[in-house]
Amino acid sequence: MCTINPFCALRPTPEKVDKVATHAVERYSKEEMEYILSHNPISFLQVINPPHIAEQSAHDRLYSIKKNLHAFIEKNVFIQDASPCFYIYRQIKNGRHHTGIIGLASVDDYNNNVIKIHEQTLAQREEKLKEYLDVCEFNAEPVCLTYTHNKVLNDLMRAKTETTPTYDYTIDEIRHTLWVVNTPEEIEQIHAQFNNIPSIYIADGHHRAASSARLAEMRKANNPTHTGNEPYNFFTAALFADDELTIFSYNRMVQTLNGHTPDSFLSELKKTFQVTLLTERIKEPTYKNLISLYLQKQWYSINIGGLTQHTDNPAKNLDVSVLSDYILSPVLGIEDIRNDKRISFIPAVKSSEEIEKIVDSGKIAAAFCLYPVSFEELISVAYSGKEMPPKSTWIEPKLESGLLIYSFETGKTC
Repeated sequence: MCTINPFCALRPTPEKVDKVATHAVERYSKEEMEYILSHNPISFLQVINPPHIAEQSAHDRLYSIKKNLHAFIEKNVFIQDASPCFYIYRQIKNGRHHTGIIGLASVDDYNNNVIKIHEQTLAQREEKLKEYLDVCEFNAEPVCLTYTHNKVLNDLMRAKTETTPTYDYTIDEIRHTLWVVNTPEEIEQIHAQFNNIPSIYIADGHHRAASSARLAEMRKANNPTHTGNEPYNFFTAALFADDELTIFSYNRMVQTLNGHTPDSFLSELKKTFQVTLLTERIKEPTYKNLISLYLQKQWYSINIGGLTQHTDNPAKNLDVSVLSDYILSPVLGIEDIRNDKRISFIPAVKSSEEIEKIVDSGKIAAAFCLYPVSFEELISVAYSGKEMPPKSTWIEPKLESGLLIYSFETGKTC
């Protein structure tokens, strides 16, 4: 059963929240980053990625980040709740509503497979993030978890969201609203409901969860009085029911055709698949077992039906796996999509027109657009213990950084 606990978040004062909270660092261009850092002195980017931080050693950089957070606290940019709370968060983007609960997830649940994964992680990145956590001692961006729809939790969130929120602000046309849950009755109800849920699933943030588990393992080994209740045994999580998430595909773009001409490449595909020239306005696949190909200013539909019959490994039944196993690897010679420089990825939140522009520029030879993985497929892979290919899903909402911070120094005990 799942352990989800309340905590004492460090969070921006209400009048500053729209200036403090940011997207994840990697979602900004260099120019956007420089503009924010030069114009907004209380952006959370000033804490985690301030000017000149790249000039420091890796060790000094981490200590600077920790020092920067303390400076924001001293300046009253952040306040801390006096008692452990849950937080209900809603994001509205392009008309899509996502409402969930933010609390602390347990490293023990991760290690015991109560929190299930569907994606392979890189040990090197896990270790780097573990070092970050060990020095900085805070979580600034939650892992996104999902669970099967729960009526009691849904009703509780609906009732709470009808009250006055603590935060309600808009950045980049995305609306963020947050309610603090601090009454003992509501806290116990949320805790008890999650305690009755047998499994939850990582939707986004596999490396963050894995690095938290690494940190707990290291600190446990160095702590002779370890109890399991220390702050390092938990990490922040935003939990959304399955019907509160939107899963998009992660499309593939390749730089070369591995020696093929466009015509010979199409001929090679036709040996295995039914390939049809598309003339309709809708270019993206409209159902599973279809892959769209953009090549030389033409869209094609590739029917892969009949190649998804694996009962022992549901990951092999995904369209993205068929693309890798039957096209990328044998025809284009791209066997390691995680590291091969000839392949890149673009989430399906980008339009087909944007894909056309990239390919038509000549920098990319062809693009493959996929039908999104379903929640049922994600669960099936997670339960099987198998893993999807890298970059199989783009899941929204994407959560803000610096909105709710879990400090190992004060966050659990207040």
